[in-house]
Amino acid sequence: MLELQKFYLLCIVLAFASLVIYVYGYFNREFIVTASNIIFPVYALIPALSAYTAMKNYGLKSIIGYSMFTFFLGLLFWFLGEVAWAIYVLVYGVEVPFPSAADIFYVLGYPPLYLGLISYLNVFKDAFNRRVISISFTAGLIVVIVTSLLVIPEALMSSNNLIEAVLAIIYPIFDSVLIILAIMGAVIFFGGRIWISWMLISISFILLGIVEISYYYLELLGLIWEGHPLELIWLWVYLYLAMALYSHAKQI
Repeated sequence: MLELQKFYLLCIVLAFASLVIYVYGYFNREFIVTASNIIFPVYALIPALSAYTAMKNYGLKSIIGYSMFTFFLGLLFWFLGEVAWAIYVLVYGVEVPFPSAADIFYVLGYPPLYLGLISYLNVFKDAFNRRVISISFTAGLIVVIVTSLLVIPEALMSSNNLIEAVLAIIYPIFDSVLIILAIMGAVIFFGGRIWISWMLISISFILLGIVEISYYYLELLGLIWEGHPLELIWLWVYLYLAMALYSHAKQI
């Protein structure tokens, strides 16, 4: 197991490397199409491996170990989704593989992530008070309103068949739930003994949900292309999540 500082340094180097790739790719579309579809699966694998490392450290019999296992499982599905997407683009020449087999893996990744967040929150259910409920409710209401008024209607109008219509509803809803659960965790653990590591994980999932909804919405509007700056932010969030999970294993 790498020391925490060395792992942080590795992620920082990868973040800088991705920045260089995307800056160069801005002026070379052929390069960025290939490069982005190669590095996305690699960067998606890193948080999955971080969760796996934490799971081994704590064991499945502990709440933390079980949560890390479900995080690993969910992130592994997302990694497989990134691999499937890359195969469609690089091997079969499909510019936007939606819907495709990649969506199966993406969708399968959400339930394990929910289980991890819920199982951890359930241990500290006594911490649910008026402040936690009100903040979570307000944040959840904002997310639901935004997705209901902007994302879902646009997605449904852009759907060409039943599968696209179903996915158009599933993705923003699933990301909204992920954001809400993560916000609840952030509020509950703020200021506690393990608040730093849990706050990092919560913020990671909040950012991941926001980036995914934003990307999906911009894609519906036709404002996304290979090498879009939002892809770079998505990669950085993957790395941030990897550091959060690794930090959680090392600091508790």
